[in-house]
Amino acid sequence: MNKAADDTFPAISPAMARERFLVKDELWESRFRPNFNQFIIASFEFARPVIKLPMPAGRTGNHAVFLLTGGQVELTIGHQAYSVGAQELVVIPALQIFSLHTIREDTTGFLCFFSNETLRGTTSEANFDFLRLTSHPITALSDQQTSFLAQLLARLLVEYTESGASRTDIIHPYLLALLAEINRQYASQTPAKTDVGDRLVQGFMSLLNENSRQKSQVADYANLLNISPNHLNKVIRARTGKSPSRWIDERRVLEAKVLLYQSALSIGQIAAELGFTDQTSFGKLFRRYAQVSPSAFRKMIDAD
Repeated sequence: MNKAADDTFPAISPAMARERFLVKDELWESRFRPNFNQFIIASFEFARPVIKLPMPAGRTGNHAVFLLTGGQVELTIGHQAYSVGAQELVVIPALQIFSLHTIREDTTGFLCFFSNETLRGTTSEANFDFLRLTSHPITALSDQQTSFLAQLLARLLVEYTESGASRTDIIHPYLLALLAEINRQYASQTPAKTDVGDRLVQGFMSLLNENSRQKSQVADYANLLNISPNHLNKVIRARTGKSPSRWIDERRVLEAKVLLYQSALSIGQIAAELGFTDQTSFGKLFRRYAQVSPSAFRKMIDAD
């Protein structure tokens, strides 16, 4: 079983995020309507004043959709940092690691989070590629596309404000329409054909998402892909600009940051969970990429 999805390391739910990342204000009750763990939506104008920024790296249990109609948001998804502006869409699949750095004061648009349970209630047949962990998370939109998505999100916001997530008979069809529209835009910007190298990169990244806590050697991933370590190194370095070992190290440090924040495990226990033979080697790798020790990183998070 993938540790990322194991109950030992619970992903952050909207209820957990409420306690950790938001400032309680006089509108608290209206922000969190019935069943908000299954579905929650807000405008950036409404949400931004109470979000504690920067938010550290964490793994959300729900899918997230951010539509920007104005302003700017800076965030990191997986290993990649993004600066997102007007007429851009962000999709963060459930169990993806991300952190939110800044939201400019003039930012407008919507934030929406929905659970896999809600998604299954919407449709059991559609295959939404943009909800895969290896999908590109940012989609540029035209004026018309932005308007279509904004209208659907605005209708979902009205329903959430009135009844929370309880009226699934209304939420499901509008959510399905939203996802279908996103899928249309995503598909139009995704190459229809991929070559062998592209497929190898996608396969490696998918395996890395699933196995980074258990497998730390390039040979491990080469074996899973039925190729030689030298070939994997050559293709990944040429296509991404980084070696497979670098990707593996960065992912292990990212997983460590999540555990340092989302779990009560000791440093030694986290080192063991990530496959290190001792705490010293874990600390060296963590400092190389995070510029601080694991204990100092945890203290920084606690202080924030």
